[in-house]
Amino acid sequence: MKLSARDKQVFSAVMSLYCNGEGVPVASSKIAKMKGMAICSATVRNAMARLENQGLLFSPHTSAGRVPSDIGIKYWLQEYFELDNIASYWQPEQEHLVTLAHSLSQQYQVCCVVGLPQVSSQKVFRVEVLDFDRKHWLVLLIDKAGQSQNICINKPADNSDEIRYQFALWMNTVFSQQTLKEGLHRMRAMANSAMPNCRELLKQWTRELSLQLGTDNSIVVGERHIYNRLEQSNDLSLGVPFLHQVEDRLAFRDGLSVLLGSEVDEANLSRYVILSVPYFMDQEYQSRFCVVCPAEAPIESIIEEFTRIEQKGP
Repeated sequence: MKLSARDKQVFSAVMSLYCNGEGVPVASSKIAKMKGMAICSATVRNAMARLENQGLLFSPHTSAGRVPSDIGIKYWLQEYFELDNIASYWQPEQEHLVTLAHSLSQQYQVCCVVGLPQVSSQKVFRVEVLDFDRKHWLVLLIDKAGQSQNICINKPADNSDEIRYQFALWMNTVFSQQTLKEGLHRMRAMANSAMPNCRELLKQWTRELSLQLGTDNSIVVGERHIYNRLEQSNDLSLGVPFLHQVEDRLAFRDGLSVLLGSEVDEANLSRYVILSVPYFMDQEYQSRFCVVCPAEAPIESIIEEFTRIEQKGP
């Protein structure tokens, strides 16, 4: 889509005036009075008419000002901002993810949907095997920060402290300084090196660990802003299912990306914009940080927040 320099200027002015938190239709007279425009209202109206013919603007009422169409919103974000270069290869701390979600939600009255870091990327510092109860051992996979993933496995028939110590030593050989995901692969590959009386336990362990690694989780902050705006009580499909849809549509995309609410399987999000950034940990993709905001939200300011994140670094 090719626009003249004047039409680009007018279009940018419409977007800035509309996406200010109020979402009021923009009149040509208001644009003509903006500093640096140096054009009359008639010239602005002609430019608006051309932009409307291009499908970028529309008039919600007769004789009213113009507002951006969904196509116009996406065009503006993709053409006027270098989104791919914003928050590229972002590697935040988990605490920062939660803090940022609450901050954006409170400041801009938007909803944030954040996938939590995958358990599979946690690097194991040491493994402990404890005598938990009459039937079970408790296995602790502990990272350098002292946080652990815990799981119970059945004791072998000839259980003893010596066998438990030997099993713990073997587990440390397999998992030490490895991510949980890599440790799981190593455990399968090294199964024959485990003590014979513990090999049957490995089947249960790998099954339980695989289930734990495959558990998705997320946090949703500020969904009340969507409910209040839509004036409805029906549940929205936010959380993990929502993140899966975003990931499917933005696979392999780094940096800040944009989707329209109409592009996800959630009919109630029409006239919404989704700003999405993937984040990483130890060079592995984790999940996405999504800001779900109405089209009239101060989108430029929200994008600026992600620009600051990039400058600060992980």
